[in-house]
Amino acid sequence: MPTNVTYEYIAAKEKYERASTDEERLVALQEMLSKAPSHKGAENLRGDISRKISSIRSKIERKAETKKSGHTINIRKDGAGQVAIVGFANSGKSTFLAKYTNATPKIANYPYTTKEPEVGMMKYKDVRVQLVELPAFLESQEFKSQIFSMIRVADAIILIYRKELPEELDRLIDILESEDIYVTRSKPLIEIIKSKFAGVSIINESYLSVKREEAVDLLKNSGFRSHTVVLNQKTTIDDLLLLINPRASFKKAIVVSVSFSGITSISEETHRNISVYDFYDAKLKERIFLMLGKIIIYTKKPGEKVDFKDPLVLDSGSKVTDACKSIHKSIYKGIKCARVWGSTKFDGQVVSKDYVLQNGDIVEFMM
Repeated sequence: MPTNVTYEYIAAKEKYERASTDEERLVALQEMLSKAPSHKGAENLRGDISRKISSIRSKIERKAETKKSGHTINIRKDGAGQVAIVGFANSGKSTFLAKYTNATPKIANYPYTTKEPEVGMMKYKDVRVQLVELPAFLESQEFKSQIFSMIRVADAIILIYRKELPEELDRLIDILESEDIYVTRSKPLIEIIKSKFAGVSIINESYLSVKREEAVDLLKNSGFRSHTVVLNQKTTIDDLLLLINPRASFKKAIVVSVSFSGITSISEETHRNISVYDFYDAKLKERIFLMLGKIIIYTKKPGEKVDFKDPLVLDSGSKVTDACKSIHKSIYKGIKCARVWGSTKFDGQVVSKDYVLQNGDIVEFMM
């Protein structure tokens, strides 16, 4: 090994040696490659790392084609979305679930009361959201893979911590991100598109914060040899590493602070880019729903009252046509325009079928 390797390279190598799965080894090797010396004397080192990356990536791809076996915990999704409640023992997860859903979990003042996931349905404006309280086995070697698998599957996360123990929050975030589940940052605005031409091409290269050769070298040695990379943000090597990390999962999250000594706070805070709310926040249900990236749309027939009992739940950014599709194809094919109450300049305004709806809008389809 060249003697002038950096501290970052040594840290990545140690991460590789500690890795217990192929996915972890791949991430560590990609970091080693990005931190390895670029001079001629390190060619053998870089070549060896590249061969290991290629071998492990092929192994992971083969495994992905084979149905996985083994004991897993599967919670079938229900409602407008699934939100995982994550926290340490006795942090208030069960108390939160009991307050905001129809669930009746066991609550006790001793650790690890919750042995298996507890499921409850939260009602928000006639829409149901599934909340799943996960056991506090975040650092258990026996249950860790199952717990983090459920977190990855969830649509969003609620982090619970005790207001009296603020250090729990940082520890919780650090554990999640050590497992490549990111709650403090968003997925890089970078696209990697398979190309029919050999080589790596970069669009919007002015966004690149490192030498083009370094970026291309990393991508090629990570298996991206015939691809177009579209940069939509300032891009560092770390951004590229994050993007090509097969384990990386980016989750919308909020933090809820629970006090067992009567301390409450009505002001919204932010910690490491995550919004922090008090357990008794009057708008907490709304904040949980909006975190899912969904909107609620009500419909009405001409001359009739609004149907508030069975609203549509659509993705944010949905158009009038998307609302039609969610009801029936025949409505979608026949619609010409719509009347909308809520987000328009005046109630009942006629809009095109491509009008982008907002949360709480009322729509009357015009055929």
